[in-house]
Amino acid sequence: MNKWLERIKEIEARKAALREELTGGKADEARLSEIKAEAEKLSAEEAELRGLLSTHTQLAPAAVNAPQEERTSAADAFRASGHMAIPMFMEGRSVLVSSGKLALPKAVSTEIGALPEVISSIIDDVDVIDATGTGSWEFPYQKTEASAADVTEGQQIGGTGATFDKVVIGPDEWGVLDEVSNQVKKMTNVNYAAKVQRAAYLALRKKAKEKLTAAVLASTLLEKRYSVALDQHFVRNVVLGFNADESVAGGCKMYINKADLATLGQVRGTNEKKAVFEIEFTDENNGTIKDGATIIRFSINSSLPTGQQLYGQPQTIKMLLWDNYEISTDDGGDYFKRNMVGVRGIQTAGTGLAVYHGMQLISQAAAG
Repeated sequence: MNKWLERIKEIEARKAALREELTGGKADEARLSEIKAEAEKLSAEEAELRGLLSTHTQLAPAAVNAPQEERTSAADAFRASGHMAIPMFMEGRSVLVSSGKLALPKAVSTEIGALPEVISSIIDDVDVIDATGTGSWEFPYQKTEASAADVTEGQQIGGTGATFDKVVIGPDEWGVLDEVSNQVKKMTNVNYAAKVQRAAYLALRKKAKEKLTAAVLASTLLEKRYSVALDQHFVRNVVLGFNADESVAGGCKMYINKADLATLGQVRGTNEKKAVFEIEFTDENNGTIKDGATIIRFSINSSLPTGQQLYGQPQTIKMLLWDNYEISTDDGGDYFKRNMVGVRGIQTAGTGLAVYHGMQLISQAAAG
């Protein structure tokens, strides 16, 4: 890996030299062609090396890599101060700890992974952006496409141009308050930190899921389809009813509550009375609904009301995180009387749909 880094530094130095030569204005046409060819070769090599580094990082274990003394020191500091700040996501997706901020022993990390509750993966499917150090973000989107018209010689050319708009996502405070038994104070510092963090982390992920789902449902960019029955035609209706008239978009997923999923599982054929859909789970929250060769990926989301589903491309939903989420504890006042420890989690975040009709609301009810 060190050789990769050394080579990247050499490439950066060479590219800087080429830039200096280029801006000097002394290179003739032949030399300019040589500089362009060399720059393309260097950029390709650099991209390959950075890809190898990224893969190496993703394959490296997180908490296990940190020295034991570093893990113990971080946990000691948390017990003493009652406060810690750690990322809600690493590598763009959800993890329980960051090896650089609060590392836990392997046994404890495994314990945290086995959460007693499962939160909808919608917050892991969307486009997560680190907005630390910035204010509100503007996301431009296209509302309509350009439309051509027949041209008659001598007359003004008709047709209409594309129209555009923007959506603004600003920071908001997401807070949760939970509590754990005061008995956790008898644990080692590392186990204590893990127990408290799990309580806040799980509650914050649940709050994030609720906020995100509500924001999409309230978005003016959301496309709405009504009278889509949960019958034998449902899967094909959903897949073929999304995107343009001449294409079926990729990267789509459906979010559905358990009651509606159960209804789909009860749909039977008219002749053989067998289940029309093959529902398979890939984990506790995600799975696929198959109707022959047509497949919908799904995630169970309890924040959706019965009779409504969300379908589309979740990467068109943006979730911005301003800095790390913070956890603090309190064992005084009412908590002291009840022998409990209050756990507060705070995250500055914002979310919203950023692409026109990037998601659809599928409703079984008729348009009101």
